[in-house]
Amino acid sequence: MKTDTMIHRLPNGIRLATTRMPHMASIGLGVWADVGSRHESLEEHGMAHLVEHLLFKGTPERSAMDISRQVERLGASLDAYTVEDHTCYHTRSPADAFPELLGVMADMYQNPVFDPAELESEKRVIGEEISMVRDQPAQLLEDLISEATWGAEHPLGRTITGTLESLESHSREKIDGFFRRHYCGKQTVISVAGALEHGEIHDLVAGAFSHLPAGDQAAVEPAYGARFGMRHEEMDDREQAHLSISFRCGDRYDPDRFSQKIMNVILGENMSSRMFQFLREQLGLCYEIQSEVISFADAGVLQVYLALDPDNLSQALAALSRTFGSLCHQPPSQQEVDEAISYCVGQSAIHLESVSSQMMWAGECLLSFDKWIDPDGIYEQLQAVTPARVQASAQKIFTQENLSVSIAGPASAIEQVSNWATGSQIIY
Repeated sequence: MKTDTMIHRLPNGIRLATTRMPHMASIGLGVWADVGSRHESLEEHGMAHLVEHLLFKGTPERSAMDISRQVERLGASLDAYTVEDHTCYHTRSPADAFPELLGVMADMYQNPVFDPAELESEKRVIGEEISMVRDQPAQLLEDLISEATWGAEHPLGRTITGTLESLESHSREKIDGFFRRHYCGKQTVISVAGALEHGEIHDLVAGAFSHLPAGDQAAVEPAYGARFGMRHEEMDDREQAHLSISFRCGDRYDPDRFSQKIMNVILGENMSSRMFQFLREQLGLCYEIQSEVISFADAGVLQVYLALDPDNLSQALAALSRTFGSLCHQPPSQQEVDEAISYCVGQSAIHLESVSSQMMWAGECLLSFDKWIDPDGIYEQLQAVTPARVQASAQKIFTQENLSVSIAGPASAIEQVSNWATGSQIIY
């Protein structure tokens, strides 16, 4: 879908993207803070996520109830998330409601009061979220594989939510200091997409965020080089074992990222992928199996996840080794590559039909690359991927040195995974 996108630099360092989609009746708004869990010191563990929660809890002008009611009476809803390298607040509303919605968002983002009573209440809410993880093995496994891959001593290896102990240690004063350091103009990206006029939106945003200080760009601890790690959680009361395997791969700027993407689609991103067809459909070893690529500014991982009966684990590990090896030893067919490319391009084009997705695309481009990137240019890079490049990416990624594993399951399954991961052949 062709769109009209403009990039604006506000005096206090805010980067603003406006994407005009005149045929739409709505507007999507996203505000990003360039801060996530990897920006935290050990003493700040979980603070970025806690700040995200607290921004919904009131300003000098609006209570938490006022924020909810003023947004929802416009026919809009407000949501947010925190990940390793950023925090995002996003919403969508009818086009004529945008000025009022922007006022609420700007007030939240710039003027949180961090009320002590709300702070204690939100600590309890997040504490419940942390406690629930053990009852959700897939979520637990995400935490375990992060720690296995990056190490508990590195911010990327620690949980985004923090721990019960770290939450209790966060005082209002420390939270306010963290907020003021990171929620500033140079660390803020705003993206608006939909039925808009560029100049009008620019003026509205510039006025609404004019009091945000410029501040400074935050530094992060560089990612470690590849190293083996294994983390496990013994769960003898479960009928399934949950396994995650990660291989270090290129970062979001790596020239090979396009061939890595196509390789991942062939490996396990959809129902026609090799892992799904071989392990699930042909051998019947698991119900759920998938892979994904996660990229940061200075590192990346390809992660495989599967849930299965522990009795099938030995056969599944052997099948995984054969699947990794098949991509290393022989290039995929041209048809397989072409179909993976068509899948990526088609899914992206469908996704970008909405104002929310266009808003997210432009915002994340600015956050990660400091410029807007035409999706057509990405499609051209994907279409240039060849079978030989896919094989070269597989050979580079699927090595013993790049491997980390995590498992939640019975002791016998943990031992099998450990023997497999530390053995001499993880591909054949």
